[in-house]
Amino acid sequence: MAPFNISKRQTDVLKQVLNLNVNPDQQSIKDATEEFKILVLDQFNKDIVAPLLRVNDLREFGVTLHLQLESDRQPVPGVSAVYIIQPTEATIQRLSKDISEGLYESYYINFTTSAPSKFLEVLATDLVRSNSVHRVAKIHDQYINFISLEPSLFHLAQPKVYTRLNSHLTQEAEIQSTVNAVVDGLFSVFATLGEAPEIRFPRRGVAEKIAQDLYTRIRDNLRAPNSLFLSSSAASVIGGVGGNDGPLTLCLLDRNFDLAAALQHSWTYKPLVHDLLGMKLNRVTVHATGSGEHSTAAVTRPLDVDDHDWFWQHCGAKPFPEVAEEADKQLQSYRAAVEEINRQTAGGGNGSGSGSGGATGALEGSFDPDAQMKRSAQGLRAAVSSLPALQEKKKIIDKHMSIATALLTAIKARGIDQLQSTEEEVLAAPGSVNFDAAAKLILTGKGTVADKLRLAAVCLLVADGFSEAEAEKLKGALAPHLVKVEGGGVA
Repeated sequence: MAPFNISKRQTDVLKQVLNLNVNPDQQSIKDATEEFKILVLDQFNKDIVAPLLRVNDLREFGVTLHLQLESDRQPVPGVSAVYIIQPTEATIQRLSKDISEGLYESYYINFTTSAPSKFLEVLATDLVRSNSVHRVAKIHDQYINFISLEPSLFHLAQPKVYTRLNSHLTQEAEIQSTVNAVVDGLFSVFATLGEAPEIRFPRRGVAEKIAQDLYTRIRDNLRAPNSLFLSSSAASVIGGVGGNDGPLTLCLLDRNFDLAAALQHSWTYKPLVHDLLGMKLNRVTVHATGSGEHSTAAVTRPLDVDDHDWFWQHCGAKPFPEVAEEADKQLQSYRAAVEEINRQTAGGGNGSGSGSGGATGALEGSFDPDAQMKRSAQGLRAAVSSLPALQEKKKIIDKHMSIATALLTAIKARGIDQLQSTEEEVLAAPGSVNFDAAAKLILTGKGTVADKLRLAAVCLLVADGFSEAEAEKLKGALAPHLVKVEGGGVA
């Protein structure tokens, strides 16, 4: 199987939804995209669409307005509405209200996952009561209940899931609800890919529970007449049940398997941007000083970084100093290209200028005005054709220069370089963790309270055993930074 591209597959599903789920013949698609329509999203699906489709992409499919389900909306008669929503009690109630009030001409309803029958029965009852069943054109389950950020990166948008699954205060019903949400998201991922994976997991713990529930759901779908998994069999889904011929393998591990990896400070570009600048949905917000002779006001600039950004893809895994060098290198390359264009347009496009070599050629009778004009026209044409690409390159370079500047400011303010190097030393020698050095950095070094807690946690998680006195050193260093809260805890 070729390497999968989860963001492309999810984008294809969204485009099909905007095509009103018509049959994939060109004439039908053309008619669907030319029809003006309104897109209505709940908050979760707004986050799904944001990294994948821009406003211009939506316009290509005839979307003139995109609105949020939870907001107050005015009626738009004579226009179809495409809804992409989660099947929850709240969204079903709002959908039923919209249809009953006749906000739009017709409704194309798409659920991010399989809608429970009890919710569909409530919707049907409400629509019959309001005599508005005829307004519903189509209802589909799309199985896109996850957020794609890159071709091989997605997340399930489950905030505080680690706390819910590991806290002794969490009730059993809440744990099961969280497991169901994770299973539903993973099922949607593989349904979108059209491939049932072989599942590997450690025995005991929440990973096994999720694996078993996911296996059951995939197995039942494989046995259905219209399976979402076209090239898989039930025997290949779970490790130990079938063979090892599955094209995809899903390894489910408890987060506690390597908790330090999630806490340590990174020194590579993408993790730094995410950690220090709060990247969300492939968008970074950079704070800078406003431009102008007397302007000192702070300016907030949202910047998009995704798989269409060549610099982001090329430098994402590089250490930050190398990223700064690469940005400078690309800037010099851009300037050299601009100088070359200026030289060609000023010198007639042949690069020879009008020095002594040109005069000698003219004296020898080799000068041809028509050839010179042709070369000049070719040079101008080449210069004009290369300008859009150069402008786009400059835009991307400027964007990453802004990000790098913001990163450098945050690194200096929080002492990330010291924290990262100390954590690297701990990871490199877990048998000889220097608790004194870590405690001193926590007590006197820069960084937020969260930064200091992360360093202490990495030391305790990675060390091959530690004494109570060593733990007390870290606790004593942290004490001045922590505030007691009600219930005996700290914050």
